[in-house]
Amino acid sequence: MKNIKNIFLAGLILFSLGACNEDYLETVKIGEQTAGSFYSNDAELIKAANACYAPLWEYHFNWGRTTFGNSTTDDAVDREDLKMREFTFDATAFLFTYNYRYNYRGILIANQLLANVEGKDIPGVTDKDLQKRVVGEAKFMRAYYYYDLVKNYGDVPLVTVPLLGDDLNQTRAKASLVYAQIEKDLNDAVDILPRKTEYEGIEEVGRATKGAALAMLVKVCASQASPGYAGQEFYKTEKWGDAKIHAKALFDLKGYDLYRGNYHDIFTEAGENGSGSIFEVQFYDSPLDDGAFTNNGNFTTFLNMPWLGAADPYGRYQATYDLYLAFEDDDPRRDMSLINSLRYADQWILDGETPGVVAENLTGFSNYKHYVSKEEYYSWGNFRNSPVNERIIRLSDVYLLYAEACYHTNEEGTARTYLNMVRDRARQGDASVLPDVNVSGADLLNAIYHERRVELCGEGHRFHDLVRTGRLEKELKTDGYKVKAALARDEDGGYIVTDSGEPAFAATNLTMPKNIFFPIPQSEVDNTGGLVKQNTGY
Repeated sequence: MKNIKNIFLAGLILFSLGACNEDYLETVKIGEQTAGSFYSNDAELIKAANACYAPLWEYHFNWGRTTFGNSTTDDAVDREDLKMREFTFDATAFLFTYNYRYNYRGILIANQLLANVEGKDIPGVTDKDLQKRVVGEAKFMRAYYYYDLVKNYGDVPLVTVPLLGDDLNQTRAKASLVYAQIEKDLNDAVDILPRKTEYEGIEEVGRATKGAALAMLVKVCASQASPGYAGQEFYKTEKWGDAKIHAKALFDLKGYDLYRGNYHDIFTEAGENGSGSIFEVQFYDSPLDDGAFTNNGNFTTFLNMPWLGAADPYGRYQATYDLYLAFEDDDPRRDMSLINSLRYADQWILDGETPGVVAENLTGFSNYKHYVSKEEYYSWGNFRNSPVNERIIRLSDVYLLYAEACYHTNEEGTARTYLNMVRDRARQGDASVLPDVNVSGADLLNAIYHERRVELCGEGHRFHDLVRTGRLEKELKTDGYKVKAALARDEDGGYIVTDSGEPAFAATNLTMPKNIFFPIPQSEVDNTGGLVKQNTGY
């Protein structure tokens, strides 16, 4: 899908069609395309399906995903938005607004497609299998957007058809109903969508697949069953069993495997859509789209790369010393996930340049999963136009959720097996590091939690993992965490990492259960005249 150029255009066309008032549709201009006439042939169905993915490319959307998932936690600091880690943010923060609106934009586009394509006899469509597939894609993406909404905000308006006029103002539906709709859409998608190996051609890479729908079902069921939500009306411990069923179905599909090469390669352009990849946002370098915020590149690279004092890269997100300490000393993933600021500055020296330093170095580390070389960075037509995909669901994520589900359903042996499969891949045949986990009980559960943190760090999972497992307050407030390391070069050209001596940071303003969810954007509360109620405490 990196070669598709009309995704945003199609998305905007469909969005504008859905947002029109009925009065404007009474007269159709000659040659004007309407929602009723757009879905008339195979090519238009493909464009309509492409449009369902469009919000994933929008830079604010991916920016928000990184902020919400990482820099609200002990894994990362946002040097320009300390309110997120301090939990002093409020409902006017702009990233909440963009996240909420772009999720609903995606839902609207999916609703338009489903209303005009699902179960319809469309004479101009010659490929009926394609018609079924795009329905599956729309249902997967609608489920994806609703899952992002319900885990961030709890109860949200549930809309499954295009709305017009006064119907646009909807009240919030209970989260249990939203989860039920998500599961229905994903189960439908499982029945319809092809396997990853059944797509043909480079232009099809990155589309929703049967495996992606099953993986999403695992995540959705695990969320509802997790103990951190014990006080919520959607909480159902029996969903652990459902998560296991969906995970086993995914494993039976074949075509997926834990990548056995260099761990860091997974996160490079060359490592995109590999054997361990289940769903990725497909970015590409499009030199003709050279506006700062209108290109089709991955804005997160720009935000995560360390800052050397110039405007580019920006160095907004920095990994914490606490995350560095979370890795076992011999874990090869540590240096493949984190890059210290001295190493970064050394690597960005070109011929004739003198060693530099990272400006506003709050922690000593950055996310190496979003790292590119200086030569590559400056080769792009736009510094924000990174062609490197954003990894959304990887097989190791599902393996560890499956291990968690097995633990909660009294299958500790299977839980250890899948936990150790991830560790075995990480040690890459070196039996002297990362030994198999053989503990049981609470120690086993904590080992699974540990493995999720180090395996998936910087990929946007940490905040939700802490919330759903009931550890948010303990990890961020009660125990606190170390933010900054002290760095020095040794005599051999290596790097020495030690404690900076700064006290642990504690998010003293974090309040439970308020901070289980983020605030509904205040603009949405105001725009509906208060029909959409604010979350408690905001």
